[in-house]
Amino acid sequence: MKIDPNQPMAVYFAYLTKQYIGAVSKKLKHLEIDRYYYTLLTIHDHQPEITQQQLADKLQTDKVTTFRVVDHFCKVGYVRREVNPEDRRSMYLYLTPKGMKVIPEIKKAYMALNNICFEGIDESEREIFYKVLSKMIENIEKEPKVSIKINYKQEKTRKKLDYAK
Repeated sequence: MKIDPNQPMAVYFAYLTKQYIGAVSKKLKHLEIDRYYYTLLTIHDHQPEITQQQLADKLQTDKVTTFRVVDHFCKVGYVRREVNPEDRRSMYLYLTPKGMKVIPEIKKAYMALNNICFEGIDESEREIFYKVLSKMIENIEKEPKVSIKINYKQEKTRKKLDYAK
């Protein structure tokens, strides 16, 4: 893909994201997760206690999407929910032994893809990449914006409506 500096950067970040997630999904297709590997890692990395709301906030997804993903994880035995004794409306999320077992494999798949992405790029260029990426994030976070949370079902509905026009 030829990069055109006159195009919005988001086009290239979106393309890279789709390729990356597709490759991770291919490597881990035998797991019962279906592309939500990072969600499982986030639950793992925030143990011993993370609530569904905290997970939604960290992933910048809406509560309904987070509930559906966590519900799927519970059904396949990767996660269990427990009511927060201090706030019965809140649910703590814990990885089960089955969920803990797949974490090293997921991390390995992400590291392998990171290494593939950095093929032909030396260590000093990697450091520059991460510094530039951090600065770009810092810069864009200063901009006024509308808060956007990912709602996959809403996106699908919106696409259907757009095509109907």
